[in-house]
Amino acid sequence: MRKIDLLKAIRTFVMVAEKESFTEASRELNIVASAVSKHVSDLEAHFSSQLLYRTTRAMHLTGEGEYYLEQFRDILARIDGLEDIADARQQRVAGHLSITAPQGSASLGYLQSTSEFIKRHPDIRISWLFLNRFVNMVEEGVDLSIRIGELPDSNLIARHYSSIKVNFVASPNYIQRFGVPTHPKELNQHQCILDSSNRQPGRWRFRENGVEQNIVVKPFVQANDGEVAAKFAADGHGIAYLPTFLMQAYLDSGELLPILNEFELEASSVSLVFPANRLMNPALRALIEFLLEDRPVKKAE
Repeated sequence: MRKIDLLKAIRTFVMVAEKESFTEASRELNIVASAVSKHVSDLEAHFSSQLLYRTTRAMHLTGEGEYYLEQFRDILARIDGLEDIADARQQRVAGHLSITAPQGSASLGYLQSTSEFIKRHPDIRISWLFLNRFVNMVEEGVDLSIRIGELPDSNLIARHYSSIKVNFVASPNYIQRFGVPTHPKELNQHQCILDSSNRQPGRWRFRENGVEQNIVVKPFVQANDGEVAAKFAADGHGIAYLPTFLMQAYLDSGELLPILNEFELEASSVSLVFPANRLMNPALRALIEFLLEDRPVKKAE
């Protein structure tokens, strides 16, 4: 027996029976009348039953046709119901997500937004990993990374989330005792506090006349935690070179002051990064959309 598209044939037959017309059914299904007739004939052949009486003036259901029409309607209702359930399951936000972010970066706003997201979707479970090393997302099974700065070419997808600046800072007490350098090259004459969790903690970058340069500094104090480095700088132990988000509270309180402002680099991008195939996960897709909608408002310079 020739293979037919049984579901399409059933839908076509039900439409013909409801419209009581091949022509009307063809309009509703947006196919030619000859195709409608063929689907019905294929269905009759498949079940070895005549489902319709056809004359040049009219058509009506046979006894077999009435029986099968009732069964077909029940089948289609079940299939449509399953499709609705599948759609609902796809829209249901649930499951486990693994997220990485730089240490001390919670003040960027994503943590509070994620907390609100979990409140709205209590079936979500999230594992956080805060670290300052490169994460191979595919090999380590990570769904989403918050990354700062330039991103290497890869098969990952990145969405811009926010921007940050990196500042040279010192406390008023340190400035009173040791003064302010007028150029980054003078930093070697000062006590420098290093965040050793960075890839190159002793190489500080600056921009002069539109050209990016760097200077190697020696640590007076170093810690593998940027927030600790900011604390030591606020306590007057030296000059630090840190992302603003690590020391915003000290800047707001005046415990740290920006210095060498004219040598600052341009703001770095904060990105939401994820493997392309992870977007098939409704929970991750919903979280990314929520984070982008709830992203922090940029402060006026």
